[in-house]
Amino acid sequence: MSPLNNNDDDIMSDINITPLVDIMLVLLITFMLVSTLVDFSAINVELPKAATGEDAKIESIAVVVTKAGQYFVAGNPVNSFDELKETLKSKKEQNPRIQTIISADKNVSHGHVVKIIDLVRKLDISKFAISVELSEE
Repeated sequence: MSPLNNNDDDIMSDINITPLVDIMLVLLITFMLVSTLVDFSAINVELPKAATGEDAKIESIAVVVTKAGQYFVAGNPVNSFDELKETLKSKKEQNPRIQTIISADKNVSHGHVVKIIDLVRKLDISKFAISVELSEE
């Protein structure tokens, strides 16, 4: 056979891996996209038990002061400031990691809010917040 005579009947002895690489890249990209969507917190795991472990529960208690000066703790009416103090004290004893959210009507005097903040701090409730409504100013 002469070099000028090109015959298509020759056996092809090399392997074309371009389609294989293309498929692998598509699979890799698909895997990368799907792995970001998996919610790992949804995996059901039965945790072991320990006698010395403790619950890391942080409870929030809402203290509300109405325009009329009436107090509410966790939605329940409280008749006096002393009762408010006793209620918060018992909640603190039940859960030392308690936090308080103070909500007061905008027409309530500043003194009422300061009095509640002072009470919360005296009871050693270190985490508290004052609830406000965001304005669009």
